[in-house]
Amino acid sequence: MGGEPGPGGPTPIVVAGPAACGKTTFATALARRLRYALFDLDQVTGPLSAAALSLLGRAEHAFDEAGPGQELREARYASLLDAARANVAIGRGVVVAAPFTRELAGPSAWRDLVARLTGRAPAPVAGAGPASVALVFLECPRSVVLERLRARGAARDRLKLEDPGAVEQLVTDAPPRVPHLVVDGTIATEDQVERALAGLGLRAAVAAPTTAGGPGW
Repeated sequence: MGGEPGPGGPTPIVVAGPAACGKTTFATALARRLRYALFDLDQVTGPLSAAALSLLGRAEHAFDEAGPGQELREARYASLLDAARANVAIGRGVVVAAPFTRELAGPSAWRDLVARLTGRAPAPVAGAGPASVALVFLECPRSVVLERLRARGAARDRLKLEDPGAVEQLVTDAPPRVPHLVVDGTIATEDQVERALAGLGLRAAVAAPTTAGGPGW
């Protein structure tokens, strides 16, 4: 799948993967390397969503429950994609990071995401013409996801850790059912970026930053 700039600017890049797989860290490094704008779901919508749940008397783990947490999901994703689309519209490259579980479940949902992110209808048939949005999927085994969830100790992860099958479902349901580039979520961030650039056809166009005494990020 290509990451070459399209007619209106660089191809937007979506970064997806299970919870605690390192999406934010990887997306940040990738955006820095490409000098793209970064839009991460938790950073863009987290504080406002937590405040909304607090006003309703609900804890952050309510995102994993039926009710207000799930109802907030659409608003969170709409806010994320609207902010990214505003940058796409002025020709700015963007990296958008979120689980996107529903949006990657099949071609129809993916086409809807592409339309919302780019502001234009995607090709009706997958693979018809160059990709208008590139998808990078971080892959992590269950044991790594579980270890990282425990390590970060976030309130929003409580239900995932209490339910023995929740993490298994996160990993099982995660792989996209649309064309995507897989990057190993367990390797060093710098190596992830290099593999993504190569897979997206961008490595030759972006020189690796170097500084005396260490990496450039």
